[in-house]
Amino acid sequence: MELVERYLQAVKAALPGKQSDDIVQELRDSILSQVEERESTLGRPLNSSEIAEILKKMGNPMTLASRYGGRRQIIGGSLFTIYWKVLTWALTIALVAHAATSIAIAASGKPFGESLAVFFHFPGVALKVFAIVTLVFAALDLLGARLRPCDHWDPFKLPALVKKPARKSKFDLVVQLVLQAVFSAWWLTGLHYQYLVLGPGANFIRFGPIWLKIYPLFVVTASIDIGLTALALMRPDWGQPARAVRLLKHALGLLLLFLLANASTLFVPADVNRVEWQPVVRSINFGLHIGLVAAIVATLVNFVRDGVRFVRQLFAHEQQAAMGL
Repeated sequence: MELVERYLQAVKAALPGKQSDDIVQELRDSILSQVEERESTLGRPLNSSEIAEILKKMGNPMTLASRYGGRRQIIGGSLFTIYWKVLTWALTIALVAHAATSIAIAASGKPFGESLAVFFHFPGVALKVFAIVTLVFAALDLLGARLRPCDHWDPFKLPALVKKPARKSKFDLVVQLVLQAVFSAWWLTGLHYQYLVLGPGANFIRFGPIWLKIYPLFVVTASIDIGLTALALMRPDWGQPARAVRLLKHALGLLLLFLLANASTLFVPADVNRVEWQPVVRSINFGLHIGLVAAIVATLVNFVRDGVRFVRQLFAHEQQAAMGL
C-alpha cells in the first residue's frame, strides 16, 4: 500500500495544517475500503496498477485537497491551495534575496550597519508581495477562473515517502534563515572590521593573513547555509538534493578547517613592537590549532556518516524505480 501512502502524503502537503490529519485519515479509510471491495470482487489482492486506477478516480492530490479548503472571504477553496503555495514561495524568494544581498554587501567590505539595514526593507517588500499575489488570485476567483492541475497525472510519479522524525516548522526555518544571514553578514564584515568580532581584543591581537586569503570560501559557505534553509522552506520533500548539498557543505568545511590548521599563524599581535605579547599570541595559536584538529575529526565523521546515508538512499531510490514503485 505504499502507493496509497504516497498519494495521501501529497494530499496532506496541500491541506490546511490544523485539519490535515483528520482529513487524511478519512481519505485513507475511503481508499482502503475501495481496495477491499475491489479485492473481494476479484478474489485476490490488487496489484499496483489496479491501486493506481483507484487513486486516479480520487483525483489529482492538489485538486482533492482544494475541496477541503472551504470558502474563504476573498479566494475560494479551488484556488486557495495554489494561492497559498505561490504566496509562500514568493515571500521565501524575497527573504532569500534580502539575505543574499546582505551577505553580498558584507562581502564587499562595507560596514555591518549597511548589511543589516537590508532587512529593514523586507517588511515593506513582503507587504507588496502579499498584496500583489492576493489581488491576482482574488481577481481570478472573481472572474470564475479555476487553476486545475492536469487530470492526466501518474500516481507512480508521486514523491517517495518522506520520513519526518523532527521537521522544523516554517516559522523556525524563517527565523533560522534570518539569523544565518545576520551572523554571516557580521562575520564577513568582521573579517574586514575586526573590532566587530574581537571587540576590545582587537587592540592586542589581529586576524592573521590566512583569514582574508580564504575569504571567498567563507562567502560560499554562508551561501550554502542559507540555500539549505531556503530549500527546507520551499521544498521540504526534496530530501536527496538537500543531502547532496549538505555533503558539499561538509566538504567545504573540511577544506576551510584544513587550510586554517595548516596556517602557521592564525592571529598576530596588533603591535609587532610589543615583544611581551608574543608568548600570549603563540599560546592562542597553539590552542586554536589543537581545536582545529579536533574539529577536522568531528567534521570528517559527519561527512562519512552523511555520505553513507546519501549512497544508501540513492541505491534505495534506484531499486524502487527498477521495481516500478
